[in-house]
Amino acid sequence: MDPALLTLLCLAVFGAAMLQAATGIGYGVIAGPIFLVALNGTEAIQISALHNLAIALVLAPSLRGAMDRTVLTRLIAGGVVGITAGLVLQTWLSVAALKLCAAAMVAFVAATLLLDMRRGRGAASGMPPAAGETGLVGTLAGVMGGVLAMPGPLAATWMSVRGFDRGTVRATILAFFVFAYGANVASYALLTGFGTVSLRLAAWLLPALALGIAAGVGLSGRLSETLFRKVLLGVLATTVALLLVSI
Repeated sequence: MDPALLTLLCLAVFGAAMLQAATGIGYGVIAGPIFLVALNGTEAIQISALHNLAIALVLAPSLRGAMDRTVLTRLIAGGVVGITAGLVLQTWLSVAALKLCAAAMVAFVAATLLLDMRRGRGAASGMPPAAGETGLVGTLAGVMGGVLAMPGPLAATWMSVRGFDRGTVRATILAFFVFAYGANVASYALLTGFGTVSLRLAAWLLPALALGIAAGVGLSGRLSETLFRKVLLGVLATTVALLLVSI
């Protein structure tokens, strides 16, 4: 691979892993579209899934005390359906169509979060979300995970809008990722296998991934609730822009 491109990917992986370790999301949003532009194929999604699973497995055990287990269970239940549907869609749709569908969904999520922020509502306790609502969010997040290896933005934004604090969002979403990306990786391994390009590039980028995780853990305690929501909105807007530009 061209050294300049490899350097760019290392920087993208470092920044994306740092963001994900600090907030619970960000890797698939930042690195995923860059991989799609650079590789323009399913290898991009496979590498993103492998790295996301690695981040979740490293961080989720230490955060288990902050997880909302009821929400997590319902997200996983919906995610079973969503990931299956997303993997099927991935075989039917072109890369351009996948990017356009993802951009439309993320744009809707961003608009919802922005409206909630303008109302001046922060994280607050309230009635727990209904099981059906949580399951539907898990299904839609699963579709995004199966199609583009990006289940996080929708689920994390929904939790923030519904009043969960950033610590609970981060812990619950990372735990959900163990399931979502574990299912993705298992599906690739059983159905299509991982290409040599995917495995080699994923391995080359592991040092950048590890450094990003370490930096993100250090930053996580410095995020206020307001800054967390602003970062979340910025991640969503960046995702839409990168997806549209790369079509």
